[in-house]
Amino acid sequence: MTRSVIRHTEHRIIRDPETAPNVAASCMHPGCGWAATPGPDVAEVDRQCMTHTGLNSGHSRFLRGFWDMALVHRVESPGR
Repeated sequence: MTRSVIRHTEHRIIRDPETAPNVAASCMHPGCGWAATPGPDVAEVDRQCMTHTGLNSGHSRFLRGFWDMALVHRVESPGR
């Protein structure tokens, strides 16, 4: 008879502190290929979108994306 031991290991995920998040946006108006310059500052990307709308009536819908690098690490439990 074979016996198995199953252990629960807790993990956490955090933003990699050695990297910066990245934000991007692109105009969803049909036929418009405009995109904001991606960068780490959400407010700057938002300003670019608002400027684009101000210069192009009707271009008010944007697809925004946010991504970052993440690290998963094991949480050491007491007694291990």
